[in-house]
Amino acid sequence: VIYFGVDKFVLAPKREAAAVSAVSMQVKAQTLAAIKSKVSDKSIAVLPFVNMSTDPENEFFSDGLSEEILNSLARIDGMQVVGRTSSFQFKDKNEDLRSIGEKLGVATILEGSVRRDGNRARITAQLVRTRDGIHLWSETYDRNLQDTLAVQLDIAEKVAGALNVLLDDKQRVTMRKA
Repeated sequence: VIYFGVDKFVLAPKREAAAVSAVSMQVKAQTLAAIKSKVSDKSIAVLPFVNMSTDPENEFFSDGLSEEILNSLARIDGMQVVGRTSSFQFKDKNEDLRSIGEKLGVATILEGSVRRDGNRARITAQLVRTRDGIHLWSETYDRNLQDTLAVQLDIAEKVAGALNVLLDDKQRVTMRKA
């Protein structure tokens, strides 16, 4: 009688809880796999560029650069660009890009850094595939601050090219609209 009581009231609930947990994990894994399979290869999140200058005032410049690149990419037909608020939640966080990509539901992430010295800026941009964390494209620009608009557009065009998005003259004009 004691055995049956222990089995019914102690062991059976634990077995049921373990079974429910296993089924729950399986459903979660299937849901995650379904979400990953629906992620477009032309989806991207532009993370805030890191200010690597000693002057904290340059934070506005690096954030503005990130936002302008995001806006240029959003104007390209066929691109799926995560909004600024969603992307900028990862500012100053050193999180794995694969994890960020999973959270934002994107195939690629654009990240970078900005260093300013007087009227000169060094801008580095990197396009990373979120599935495996592999760089698809990376470039460094050394420019005067007056050239930053050209850098923003160049980065957006190179990202589009890396993602095999065709840009015709009409698309380029649309990207350049302020």
